[in-house]
Amino acid sequence: MASSKFIGQRIRTMRLSRGMTQADLAKAINQSQSSITMYETGKREPDFETLEALADVFNVPLVSFVDGGGVVSVSHPSEEPKNEDIRLLIRGLNRLSPAQVEQAKNMMRVMFSEYSDLFESRKEDDE
Repeated sequence: MASSKFIGQRIRTMRLSRGMTQADLAKAINQSQSSITMYETGKREPDFETLEALADVFNVPLVSFVDGGGVVSVSHPSEEPKNEDIRLLIRGLNRLSPAQVEQAKNMMRVMFSEYSDLFESRKEDDE
């Protein structure tokens, strides 16, 4: 998964692009304002359920919180498609061993080889 700092930057960017305060966001996902502050500053990383709640509030795919997972749009939230399939994939990946995750990544590289630019920067990071 992405670093706490990266996730925090994404949360802050999405929150501000929608004109929300930290208190607004905290209320929307049933968390404390101090938790939002800690997420945004990278002092604490949200758990999977919190990321799901954030994705719901911002109406973005869960992959938006993964480094390289797409550009955070500052457009109206309804313009971002919501994709339940991505959530299911991530839940499944979270249950795999590190070796199985590596196998899944390799399979995805093959499946999406025509979009090699998606994986090239990540491949270098992995090595």
